[in-house]
Amino acid sequence: MTAENQPWTHRFRPSCQAEVVGNERALSQFRTWVRSWEKGIPKERAAFLHGPPGVGKTSCVVALANDLNLDLLEVNASDFRTKKRLEELVGRASFQTVTITGKRRMILFDELEGVSGQQDRGGITSIRDIIKETMIPIVLIATSPGEKWQDKFRPLVDLSTLIEFSPVPFGAMVRRLRECAAELGIAVDLEVLEHLADRSQGDLRSTLNDLETVSRGKERVTIQDIGGLGERDRKDYTPDALNKMFSAKSLKEARSVISSAHIDYDTLFDWIYENLPVVLDSPRDLVRGMEALSRADIHQTRAQRTQAYRLLKYMFNEMTGGVALSKLYSTGTGLLSQVREKTATLGFPPGAFTVTESREGIEVKPVKYLGNDWRTVNNGLREVGAQWVRGGNAWLIPYFRPPQLVWRYRRTYQSRRRRNEVAAKVAERCHISSKEAVAEVIPLVKVMVDGDPGMADEITGWLDLDDKQSKWLKS
Repeated sequence: MTAENQPWTHRFRPSCQAEVVGNERALSQFRTWVRSWEKGIPKERAAFLHGPPGVGKTSCVVALANDLNLDLLEVNASDFRTKKRLEELVGRASFQTVTITGKRRMILFDELEGVSGQQDRGGITSIRDIIKETMIPIVLIATSPGEKWQDKFRPLVDLSTLIEFSPVPFGAMVRRLRECAAELGIAVDLEVLEHLADRSQGDLRSTLNDLETVSRGKERVTIQDIGGLGERDRKDYTPDALNKMFSAKSLKEARSVISSAHIDYDTLFDWIYENLPVVLDSPRDLVRGMEALSRADIHQTRAQRTQAYRLLKYMFNEMTGGVALSKLYSTGTGLLSQVREKTATLGFPPGAFTVTESREGIEVKPVKYLGNDWRTVNNGLREVGAQWVRGGNAWLIPYFRPPQLVWRYRRTYQSRRRRNEVAAKVAERCHISSKEAVAEVIPLVKVMVDGDPGMADEITGWLDLDDKQSKWLKS
């Protein structure tokens, strides 16, 4: 592939540390650690680089290897979990301080978040053993999505120099984007660069992809050209990774989504759960897919309770391969059918909306001005993941929508509040717990209230419900 045809993230990848954007302190710390090997084996034989995706962790290692003329052996840790495979690839290399060409060697374990955990036959334990005996520098890289990320990698953290990478600063990102555009002879308005940098949350890699997308085929890019650029998840193309997973034909292909999504597996689990009914539109497929997710949830819960992180590999198998291989009878029209069903239930006459497929997703456009009805329609379409596109006068439902759990909790807050208030009064009258009242008594009371309006007044009076609580019970 020629340089002109390469993605911008590869074309503009730093070749030396002077070209790495941001994280000067981390770069200096890493360079000091690598140079310390010139005086002998240091106390910590590994450096653990961690931070959010797209901030230059891997690029920093490759660039420094070029600067110091090191032979860099790159290993994707998520692809080499067993002790045997790791030793075959890395075991001997970790004792060879100089290659046959005379270069000093360094080993890089990338994407450690894809390793399932401590286990007798591979994973973190095997990498730990290699670090203890290595005669050359070993670099570990992992995305650190939460405060407790170190717990999983504790055996490696204890043997390593920790180097934290932070999101790329706004100003540095704008300068780098301008340099890339100028090198290609593309005029990009400053407003565009600032908008892309602001929405990126410090992820330079995905921002560079955004700029490539809006610049394709253009000599000049203005703010109008980025109007259709949706607010993607900044954690490295999760929708693209999901598309790859759901279309996978093998377990290995499906599992690759864990590293390509670059988000923690809890968030990935939520994404899969949210989009499962859309992709698996056959009831038979959906049952199998939900069962696979249920088993994945069981393995995750047991791994957390017992700290037996080796069980996470079974979680990964079920939530990716188990789900993907459940797709046998689905037609791929699930989202379109859901959107059409939703618009039909909004109470408007047929033909009030046009529903069309686009490259980004399903577009729902009102035929005429909705006025005060806009909020009702918006709330209804939000249930299928729609977002109003300002300037486009339409709603867009992406093919893979972000988890809607938080929005649903916010939307049902008042209803759940009324339910808990009624449950407390039922519990007091019936001498049971509020949990039991919610699960067993209130559903029965609602049936009685719906069937007999006269009994409804008696029940609300007996429970001493106020107007809002009474309205909730009768709704």
